[in-house]
Amino acid sequence: MQSLLSDLRYAARELRKRPGFTLTAVLSLALGIGATSAVFSVIYAVLIDPFPYLGSDRIVELRLVDKSGTDRFAGPNGQQADQLRQAKSVEDVTLMDWWNLTTTDGDLPEDVQAMYIDPNAPNHWGIRALMGRWLIPSDAPPGQTPQPVVVLTYHFWQRYFMGDPHVIGRTIQLVHKPYQIVGVMPPRFKWGDPDMYVPLKVTQDPNIRYAASIKIRPGVNAEQASAELQPIVEEFAKQAPTQYPDKFKVKLRSIVEVYARPLGPTLYLLLGAVASLLLIGCANVSILLLARGTERQHELAVRAAIGADRLRMIRQLLTESLGIATTGTALGILLAWRGLSFLASRLPENSFPAESVIKMNIPVLLFSVGLAFATAIVFGLWPALQLSRPEIARLMQTSSRRVAGSVGARRSHGAMVGAQVALTLLMLTAAGAAGKGFLRLVHTDLGYDPHNAMSVPIPVHENTHVAWKDRAEYFEQLRAKIAAMPRELRQPGVFPTSAYSARARAPLGSCRKHARRLVRRHQPNHGTTVLAQRRRHRSPNQGTCAKRPAALPACCPGKRGLVSNCWHYGRRAR
Repeated sequence: MQSLLSDLRYAARELRKRPGFTLTAVLSLALGIGATSAVFSVIYAVLIDPFPYLGSDRIVELRLVDKSGTDRFAGPNGQQADQLRQAKSVEDVTLMDWWNLTTTDGDLPEDVQAMYIDPNAPNHWGIRALMGRWLIPSDAPPGQTPQPVVVLTYHFWQRYFMGDPHVIGRTIQLVHKPYQIVGVMPPRFKWGDPDMYVPLKVTQDPNIRYAASIKIRPGVNAEQASAELQPIVEEFAKQAPTQYPDKFKVKLRSIVEVYARPLGPTLYLLLGAVASLLLIGCANVSILLLARGTERQHELAVRAAIGADRLRMIRQLLTESLGIATTGTALGILLAWRGLSFLASRLPENSFPAESVIKMNIPVLLFSVGLAFATAIVFGLWPALQLSRPEIARLMQTSSRRVAGSVGARRSHGAMVGAQVALTLLMLTAAGAAGKGFLRLVHTDLGYDPHNAMSVPIPVHENTHVAWKDRAEYFEQLRAKIAAMPRELRQPGVFPTSAYSARARAPLGSCRKHARRLVRRHQPNHGTTVLAQRRRHRSPNQGTCAKRPAALPACCPGKRGLVSNCWHYGRRAR
């Protein structure tokens, strides 16, 4: 231990003597380690730990793959859900629905997104409430009206109730009906990304279908469960043939597979790019150490002459390398911490689960520490091996200039420079290919003009426009008023928000919120979508926003840009 401390003190003195060398080496490593740590933070949040739910790899969605290979959702009704629960491979089935509600107990009403949950499987997600409790079976007894209780999400609790620690037991009015707040969920519980959770009344009406989350039993994989459910779903198709493809295959897909892994190839490619940057930095530092070692040949020769063995000199040189790597890692972690928000903001919107938290955490810090030791060995070992064998007799007869031009030094220097050039060319080639692909995507013909266009689904609240005739007249009035505004909105169109028509307009991708909201729209009470062109203008307080026509309710500049019941492809404008 005493000799190690002595090596550390000596390494610190040597590095202080040459601040230019030290600064160049540290910055070279800091850039590589910072970029690598930042990308690994995203990989850890999105691919390794995307969901906080217990057994998230066993939480699956029921998909049907038709003969053309198209993947589509399959929402069961109440009776079908009971049959699915009887399967041996299924642990539980939780039914869900979405609905827009309005708070009516404040100065101004606010449109909020409520997710209705079947509370018969309270341990489906395996997460305890932050305060209070989660929904339980007694909140929605079979055949009875659900209890007026609500569980708030963490972010809604923080925003609407200002994080009041005594919120449990208070009431909130939703569409003039009081609901008792019984729980607040933790920050990472964002299933469906609503504002609140309300108990769902599951009926036995075969025409009412729900979104379903299935949890398979431990030790059962998705393929085995799919095979067991195939004949059950085929029987469902015989009962309602118009709601199923002619031929299909049941495919249970894990939420990890559907919503986290699609971004994996991109992230691993990015990790490979920043790892190449780190290797270039290591090669650069190795060249610097070799160049600096030529100045220390006489010093090392004297140490060898008075009895220092080779292992002792290698340890001393590696200690100096470790000092450089440690300092570079500390600076790299700081750069990664500051750059994470920038990196996360540049990821495609809705390309990863809302539950993923991209931040510096213990696994990332351990990864960075491991990088420090790895880089110290990578860039420090080769120079240490070269410099720890001084030719004492030759050094006594020649100058350091002559030694610097030795064959071994030239070969080592050339190898490092060649490695740097090769990695740099590789990165430039990859960057050029990525840029070309990006330009190709930008200029892809979408079949319509997306400029100045917006999609505004208009929710229909409970007990309003109940009759289909009344609802059709209401939306026809909206369409007519929009069509009468030629300068503000052009080429209007009103479409019913059925699951199938919505899928035809917008492809189902990696966004779970988007997909589930499309599933719920087969319900006849969820309104329509108005598709129109808009003219943009600059608001003095809000920046670019949509100018509100008189016919459209709640599409105006507000405190958060657009008020919360303006939607674009199922995502609220915040």
